[in-house]
This record gives sequence, structure tokens and C-alpha cells, in this order.
Amino acid sequence: MALAPAAARADAPPPPSFARDVAPVLDRWCTSCHGPRHQHAGLRLDSYAAALGGGDSGPAIVAGDPDQSLLVAKIERRDRPAMPPRRTLPKAAVAALRAWIAAGALP
Repeated sequence: MALAPAAARADAPPPPSFARDVAPVLDRWCTSCHGPRHQHAGLRLDSYAAALGGGDSGPAIVAGDPDQSLLVAKIERRDRPAMPPRRTLPKAAVAALRAWIAAGALP
């Protein structure tokens, strides 16, 4: 028996959000260089508005398209300089950022 559309939506997990899913990743791995004290390359990642604003290279996030987002290219080490410099983000952190961007980069 197929589920009714309303029932399917009620059981679906909430879409990823900046505050719940992304801010903890950025806080742990990015804001020492891209936060309130330092904004390397003009990029600040400690708030939703700042993250969407981008930096010297333009927008870091293309809502709905993680493959076109500079932030993803940097953390997946496809673009140089790769971020963070000297270490690789855990796969779960990369997946959380990709999922958030793919879902539309919602607050």
C-alpha cells in the first residue's frame, strides 16, 4: 500500500538548516580563519548572512548546487588553496555542507 503524500511528508526528516547542521561544522573547522576576528580572502562564515555574502572571489555558496559552490570545491580539495589548509574535513562534515547547499542553503 502506498503512503499518501501528506503522510510521506510528515515522516520525512526536516531539510538541513544553517543553525542546526552547518554552523557547528563551520565553527569547528572554518571560523578561526573566516570568522569575526579574521576574514581571510574577505570570507566570513560565522553567520548565515555572511556565508551567503561570499568573499573576495565572489559567492562561496550557490544555493541548490553544491558542485558549483566554491566552498565545496575548497573543502573537497578540488580548488586551490584547499581548505582547511593542512587537514581534510571529515566525510560527515563535507556531507552536511553538501546536503545543506543542495537543499537550497536555507537558514
